[in-house]
Amino acid sequence: MNVMGYERIKDSVVFGFEEYIDEEGLNVAQASAKMLEEEWRRVNDSSFTKTLYFISIAIESLKYKEIADFIYNKLDIYLENAEFEKNIDKNDIEKLFQDIQVCKELIDSKDEYKIRETSDSTKSRVEYILGLKVD
Repeated sequence: MNVMGYERIKDSVVFGFEEYIDEEGLNVAQASAKMLEEEWRRVNDSSFTKTLYFISIAIESLKYKEIADFIYNKLDIYLENAEFEKNIDKNDIEKLFQDIQVCKELIDSKDEYKIRETSDSTKSRVEYILGLKVD
């Protein structure tokens, strides 16, 4: 297990969204799927990293006033996740818990964003990516 720290993952998500949406012109769902695909090794490295990626992608998505259905539909799992690997820095876990609270507040304001529907093939691809094992 090669767990990345909180700040590196957060920065990766923020810069990824800027690149994919602002520079490449992708929509939020496309950017979310691309991020999960390109970062699959890090995403699947641990419960901590998967939760942090999902929460970070949700928060960044909601800044654009929409969220991909494949993120939204799995979000409850990650919003309720409270157990992480023993080797995770306690400060990183505390920051993640703060992000989870921010994400819950953003999600609860339902009238301020839309859920972007994606194709079944996109959902299947994301599901496949999330199931990959890291060596």
